[in-house]
Amino acid sequence: MTKKGPSQNLILIITNTVYSFSSMISAFFMLGSQSLIWFFISALFYFIPYALIVAQYTKKYAHRSGAIYDWLKESLSPKAAFTTVFLWYSSYFIWMISLFMKILIPLSILIFGKDRTATIDWLGFSPQFWLALLSVLAVLFITWMNKRGFQVIFRFLHISGYAMVGLLVLSLAGNLILIVRDPAQVWINIHHSVSIPSFFQESSNRLLSQLPFFIFSITAFGGLDTIASLADKTKKSRTRFPRAVIISSFVVLLLYVSGIIIWSCANNIEGLRNTTSLHLGNLMYGVMDQLAKTLAVSFNLSAKHTYLLSQIFIRYTALTMGLAYISLLSSISYGPLKSLIKSTPKVFWPKFSALNSNQMPENALWIQAILISVFIGLLSFSNTFLSELFNQLTYMTNVSRAIPYFIVAASFPFSIKKRVIQPSSLIIKNNYLNYSLSISVCVCIFVAIAFQIYEPLKLGNYLNFSTLLLGPVFFGILSHFIYFRFEQKKALMLLSKQNGDNR
Repeated sequence: MTKKGPSQNLILIITNTVYSFSSMISAFFMLGSQSLIWFFISALFYFIPYALIVAQYTKKYAHRSGAIYDWLKESLSPKAAFTTVFLWYSSYFIWMISLFMKILIPLSILIFGKDRTATIDWLGFSPQFWLALLSVLAVLFITWMNKRGFQVIFRFLHISGYAMVGLLVLSLAGNLILIVRDPAQVWINIHHSVSIPSFFQESSNRLLSQLPFFIFSITAFGGLDTIASLADKTKKSRTRFPRAVIISSFVVLLLYVSGIIIWSCANNIEGLRNTTSLHLGNLMYGVMDQLAKTLAVSFNLSAKHTYLLSQIFIRYTALTMGLAYISLLSSISYGPLKSLIKSTPKVFWPKFSALNSNQMPENALWIQAILISVFIGLLSFSNTFLSELFNQLTYMTNVSRAIPYFIVAASFPFSIKKRVIQPSSLIIKNNYLNYSLSISVCVCIFVAIAFQIYEPLKLGNYLNFSTLLLGPVFFGILSHFIYFRFEQKKALMLLSKQNGDNR
């Protein structure tokens, strides 16, 4: 491998972690080419500034394994760092439960050509039984693979990255063929894409009324925190990782923008919306299916060959998304947990934080797997109360997930003022520009959080409104209680040691 190889692989992995093909398709479907302005706003004021902050933090702390905890420990305080990591981990834990229960959808489409997860009744058992069993097996499989070492996670990310490149090439080639074969239709498609009403209710073509899409476009750029937690596992991470983060941020923006433009030119968005079988849950597979069918019509293919082409497009999309789920779950089931373990002294839970021969916290991974499996089992066979309880837990973590990003951005000026990061090691030397990056990210996240809280209040859903507010408070109090217990235990250990020395 050439010297550039590892950097190229790292750029591929970071890009694949942040970029979401499904988010690009959803953006095109929800707002057409009008979504481009929101992607540019989100990239300019949130994503690229945040990527630059992360790059500068990883340049300083790339050799440490605590990630966000290490970033905040010196710039703010150990207590603030622990609270932030606890919020971060809690939101990912709830999200993992949902993802493991969705991983079977692409697997079903890959095998059967359609989603059969709700109708499987093998051996007389209900679909809920098979959903629970197969989801738990997925949890155990990924945990077993993760305990074998970081290289396994890296391999998943690598394979998933190449599969995503294949999906991009497939969709790009299909759309370009449509453009070349029927150029007169391009202008009609662009007109529909520019003038199509917003998918969001009570919104119009006025920019401010499309604020819900601003929140969506911000979340489309998520994932840097996860991949940054693995920076210490990369060779020459202090130089390669920050550079890869910056390059990847521009690659991600380019992929979103070019993808929306090409899909807008080649497809009639109004016709896609009028397809009754398409909704946000199956959108990615449905749009790829429609692309295949449009290509088949363009080439006058028979019904048999149209079906074959459609199945190739759908199943390859399912394969890519299945690999994306596996790589995502392998990274988020390890990265946040690792940061949580590293944020507390080993002496407080030695068995929990112990590393195996592959330098992985095997005991912690299995405990986490058991807890996730229990949640999956309860939800799969639950009554309405437990399902609603989990929905409220998800709401509780919606705001909690955004707060760590806000704190990371807000902490950056303090790390500069305290000279935690020396001026000579800053990527951007101008402090006022660095402060501007921090302010820009914080404002964007504040707007996103405020809208998330306001939306259920506007709709009169006071339970969800209360839960969104309660989430950060609950997890914050819980983290403070855990940290207080650690401090107490630490004080008792010091006192016991002093008494022993006095004897």
